[in-house]
Amino acid sequence: MRLRTRIAGIAVVAALALAPATAASAAFPGSNGDIAFGRSSQGQVDIWVVFPGVTGTARLTDTPNRDESMPDWNAEGTRLAYSRCAGSKLGNCDIFTMDADGSDVTRLTATPDVQETWPAWSPDGTQIAYTSNAEDSFQDIWVMDDDGANQTRLTPVEGFDAFPEWSPDGTKIAFSSDRAALDDIWVIDDDGGNPTRLTAGPRVDERPDWSPDGMRIVFSRHGEIWDMDADGQDETRLTDTPQDEFAPAFSPTGARIAFNRLGNDGRIGVWAMKADGTGRVQRTFGKIDFFPDWQPI
Repeated sequence: MRLRTRIAGIAVVAALALAPATAASAAFPGSNGDIAFGRSSQGQVDIWVVFPGVTGTARLTDTPNRDESMPDWNAEGTRLAYSRCAGSKLGNCDIFTMDADGSDVTRLTATPDVQETWPAWSPDGTQIAYTSNAEDSFQDIWVMDDDGANQTRLTPVEGFDAFPEWSPDGTKIAFSSDRAALDDIWVIDDDGGNPTRLTAGPRVDERPDWSPDGMRIVFSRHGEIWDMDADGQDETRLTDTPQDEFAPAFSPTGARIAFNRLGNDGRIGVWAMKADGTGRVQRTFGKIDFFPDWQPI
């Protein structure tokens, strides 16, 4: 999964098309609403939703010659942040927001030749963390106001820092980094201070997501889903199948986890399971459906 996610951080859609083979912020508390995800179909990627408890879907975006993915719900479940990329493999990517029904689209970044991806709302909705290669080709964690102002780099360290996830209390941001070894899960304060390494295993640990109570962090490790306490203790493997499973996201109730599974046929679907790893159910059936995030209502 390391190759797929590394390329995906720069040009997720092209990477998935070439190699069928992870911003969401923390799960904000509430009832379980729609699951937003990116769907690759007919040469274009758009944001869709799958409805609670069923497999019915609806399309939210359809911008010609652009690929839109990496959706992230705000704490009220009323708006989505997402990334819009040019169709080429290394095309420019910018951050946008829209209402839950796909209307009122607002562009937040406009930086030529820069890949700005993986947006994550702060709990109070005033800021958005994201990944950018504006000053480091390997990517860094940045933060901006919800209108795109005050873009600030939080991780001025050479190397790969990506997949930011804001803690439900707004004080921490979890992310993936290779600053000490092959990708591990780290956390920083919301101003970039006090970097702390949570995992230090021999495998690639990526794409963390906080539980709605802030007590646990779920993440992907070498094609399996794991979780751990928010301080990095009590690691627990939740999946152990022959398929690659990645991009986990807690539900607003904290009782379930959405994730991606790469099937033997090369298709990627959105699945859901109980928070203990049991009761796995496939929720979408497109050719490539990826990076789910669960709406709080």
